[in-house]
Amino acid sequence: MQLDLRYLQAINAPAIVFKTEQSQLEITFKQGKILTSGYVTVFHEIPNRDSPLTIFQHSQNLFSVCLRHADYCYILGPILLTDATSPATDTPNARTIYLPQLLSTYAISWQQCLNQILALAQIIQLPLDSDAVTTAFDHAVPSNQFNDKLILVNFEDEGAHVSYAYEKALKTAVELGKPSMVHDAFIGLVNSGRIGILADGSDLRNIKNWGIISVSVTIRAAIHAGMDFDQAYSLNDHDVRTLESLTTYDDVMSAIESMIKDMAQRVHQLHAVHLSAPVRRAYQIIMNSPETTVTIAQLANQLGLSPHYLSALFHTEIGVTLSRFKILVKINRTIEILQTTNLPLSEIAAILNFADQAHLTREFKRFVGCPPNKARNNPHLTEDWHLYNFTSINVG
Repeated sequence: MQLDLRYLQAINAPAIVFKTEQSQLEITFKQGKILTSGYVTVFHEIPNRDSPLTIFQHSQNLFSVCLRHADYCYILGPILLTDATSPATDTPNARTIYLPQLLSTYAISWQQCLNQILALAQIIQLPLDSDAVTTAFDHAVPSNQFNDKLILVNFEDEGAHVSYAYEKALKTAVELGKPSMVHDAFIGLVNSGRIGILADGSDLRNIKNWGIISVSVTIRAAIHAGMDFDQAYSLNDHDVRTLESLTTYDDVMSAIESMIKDMAQRVHQLHAVHLSAPVRRAYQIIMNSPETTVTIAQLANQLGLSPHYLSALFHTEIGVTLSRFKILVKINRTIEILQTTNLPLSEIAAILNFADQAHLTREFKRFVGCPPNKARNNPHLTEDWHLYNFTSINVG
């Protein structure tokens, strides 16, 4: 293996090497989880193909490095610079503090990054010095290529409250015992607006404090869903100690999400433990797909039971009929959509397979006590609403 490729393997950075002869891109090396199509897009964004070095800036502290020599193009990154201070054009107050595993990047200091670029340049005999690299970073090309995989948290002196709607979405994910909902709710919460400044001195301290609050809020949701009080607060103490021991933004944010998912999983186990296998399966099918139009007969056929037996068993264990439970799940999902989107009621009705908007409004008012638009404008009206208030599931 050539020395340049051995070097890229040694630093273990996400990277790709293209051979660009006759305007065709041939991959000669690739490592990391970044899709090839993403790198191809970055390549085509290079403004000056004759330039030996181009730096792309995806956020305040996330960069990709493109080196060109002869018929080869080396793209390293995206690289998270832990001490970057230059603001990105579109998000002057944003800092990338959490990256989903899909992005699979790595974090290094500016000096480490500089040394890696200069070392690779020397290996491929590209005449670059520190001044040239610094200048390239100062004139970095803005890129939105990885925006769908970034979570930006804004830090401003005045701070702000976390979005109520997304905090409620996180609590709902825990109360429903659905770990799969946590990731989307977590991303929405972080992207929904500024996280208020909770401490003076450092962003890391601020994020830890925010994490402690997030965990405490969702612990209370877990207790409301049936988790043992002493167990919940022992878990809370453990999570706080874990957060305090972490030293990077990425680790703190990843830990917060993992902790909330763990709580949702524990609640899920509580919900399922007292249900028979067919009722648990029917329950999961409806909960996982609120828009489902599956009939009782179709559910019974899937489970190898008679419709009458399944209906009676479900009513006995859940406390409501299958038909009513399906409506309750739709209402629960309606509340989430109302609080996290601006979709019109007609579209929400279509998404959830209500007969029409009037049907949605009628059922919503029946179970919530007010029309959907009023609940959207006054989120406190649904603060204590939960579909389990209508059931007799034993989650303790």
